[in-house]
Amino acid sequence: MYKPIFAALPLLLLIGCASQPYPPLPSNVPEYHSDTRGGAAISTRAAGDQSETVVDIGPGSSAERQGRAQAAARADSAPVPQEVVPPPPDPDRLPSAEKRQLDIRLASQRFQYFEDDQLVWSGPISAGTAEHPTPKGDYHGQSKDRNKRSGSYTNSFDQPTPMPYSLQFRGPYFVHEGYVTGRPESHGCVRLRHADARFVYERMRVGDRVVVAD
Repeated sequence: MYKPIFAALPLLLLIGCASQPYPPLPSNVPEYHSDTRGGAAISTRAAGDQSETVVDIGPGSSAERQGRAQAAARADSAPVPQEVVPPPPDPDRLPSAEKRQLDIRLASQRFQYFEDDQLVWSGPISAGTAEHPTPKGDYHGQSKDRNKRSGSYTNSFDQPTPMPYSLQFRGPYFVHEGYVTGRPESHGCVRLRHADARFVYERMRVGDRVVVAD
């Protein structure tokens, strides 16, 4: 029995890059996230090179609290949906900005996009693995390519791997659309989901700041 062709589509978006790690770049911009999973309230704070997750599983008996904690743990490891809900803002309807900045946070595997020092959008990523790390540092966008294809890696059809909505930030390293798990998966590039990648691509300009840090 032949598998449907769309079953292989996530493989089309995989991309690899390789490099040596750079020293972490300190940052004083805090990051806060909160949600509820399995009836538990979870808050994540990351600043500089430190991050912590606090789980408030609420009142109740020991068994009830343990059950909520287990449900929260299961939700925390759940697959990242590739559809962005709610979607990012319409990039054409946002006011113009004097300054734009993209922060890549490796410890939390998330990105943050700022305009004029105000957080506009954020979401999960998949950056480089320990064997092929994403280089840390303070960079500026070098080039953009809406329909880029990899010059080093091929997909399951032996074709150059697609890297849509690519933003080059250092040599062979790019932020681009790809399959996102919220864990390190790539060979050094930074993958964003389709809607997130398109939004960042449309708003960022060549020369804008890109920070990669823990």
